[in-house]
Amino acid sequence: MSQDENKKILIIEDEKELAFSLAELLRSKGYKTFVAHDGLYGTSQARNEKVDLVLLDIGLPAGGGLFVLENLKRSVLTSHIPILVLTAQHGENLKSNVFKLGAQAFFSKPFNPDELLESIKKFIN
Repeated sequence: MSQDENKKILIIEDEKELAFSLAELLRSKGYKTFVAHDGLYGTSQARNEKVDLVLLDIGLPAGGGLFVLENLKRSVLTSHIPILVLTAQHGENLKSNVFKLGAQAFFSKPFNPDELLESIKKFIN
């Protein structure tokens, strides 16, 4: 059993194919994964499953990604969880807002899976 075996990662991503691919990739590396396709469910999953890290899309239905990020970082239950943002949206304002709200990393889609895995390891171990 690897040291990552017990680590739980929540993927909040409305593109079902991408969410599935990310979940498969992470499971192949020994992580336990949870998937939410909207912000509201993602926020409750982060609390209920006591996850170790969140991968968060910005363009989400039922509570956009920035709203979810803000809520997770303001809550006593989830403020400690590292959040890595994955987004197709661009712009320096967006990137600086994401970091101001408390995200640990920012990845533009399409992203490099190896870079994402390195970042996950950096924040989860």
